[in-house]
Amino acid sequence: MASGRWSLNRIPAEADQLLFGFPYAGGGASLYRQWPRTVGDAWFCALQPPGREHRFGEPSLRTHAEFTAALVEFLGETIAAQPQRPYAFFGHCGGVPLALSTVLALQDAGLALPARVFASGWGAPHRSLYGRLNFIDLRTADLNAEVRQLFTQLGVPAREDFVDIAAAILRVDLELHRPHLYDASRFLPVPASVIGWTDDDVVPAAQVCAGWEECAQVTYHVLEGEHFAFTRCPQPLSDLLLAGMR
Repeated sequence: MASGRWSLNRIPAEADQLLFGFPYAGGGASLYRQWPRTVGDAWFCALQPPGREHRFGEPSLRTHAEFTAALVEFLGETIAAQPQRPYAFFGHCGGVPLALSTVLALQDAGLALPARVFASGWGAPHRSLYGRLNFIDLRTADLNAEVRQLFTQLGVPAREDFVDIAAAILRVDLELHRPHLYDASRFLPVPASVIGWTDDDVVPAAQVCAGWEECAQVTYHVLEGEHFAFTRCPQPLSDLLLAGMR
């Protein structure tokens, strides 16, 4: 595609709806490898930013403005192909602020907006960043050790060359988020379904399900699982996505 390879697969013209999955900080589209190809009538598209996985040879995007400008170009082409086709965004943890920034960038560009944002594992976006890694000293942090622990949690073999690459990507994403908070003066122009997880020890459900109503029309949901339960797209999450897109 002219705007880059944000989608791993060509989006079929016959898809009735689209659901775009934003990457978790330090990760790429492969985080969604266990998700089904479709959720109800919606074709699922895991987004792949440059600088990781099959786009490793491209320069990474280092600010929210750079990220949203590049993604909006791709989304603009996709939307233009079928202007009446509804779509939605899903983001987890560090993917949430990127999804919200993209909504505002689409609004500024005068493009059709997603019908809903599903925001998982992230608290009120105008109040703070969330998760321990967003507050560590990046000058002294051992991000390789953090990545090894993450790979263990995800059941991914911790090959050292992969660890080095993933640690570099994680640093880029942490630096990207540090200066950014959502502008609460811009009420989110689409409804948000905010999702907490009962056993999330990174961003506990009590942090997730508070304060969003100050900047968005929101419904709160708490599902069973830990921080990375979303990667498996468990049935309660799939049901919630399907209901929200209806």
